[in-house]
Amino acid sequence: MTEDQAKKRFFTLVVLRFSGVALAFLGIAIVMKRLIEPADVIGTILIVIGMFDVLVFPILLTRRWKSER
Repeated sequence: MTEDQAKKRFFTLVVLRFSGVALAFLGIAIVMKRLIEPADVIGTILIVIGMFDVLVFPILLTRRWKSER
């Protein structure tokens, strides 16, 4: 793996994790403040997607990148 490729993969993982955290916080804000009408459903969905982005998706990406050798 080249250095440029490693930088791109690291940047991808960082952006993915930050976006997951942002989605989770948005979901929490929606649930707590009742910003939109079906707040419980939409907020919970955003929290689950955000947690998936933070916890599961980076693991799946790194496994896929390791298998490309």
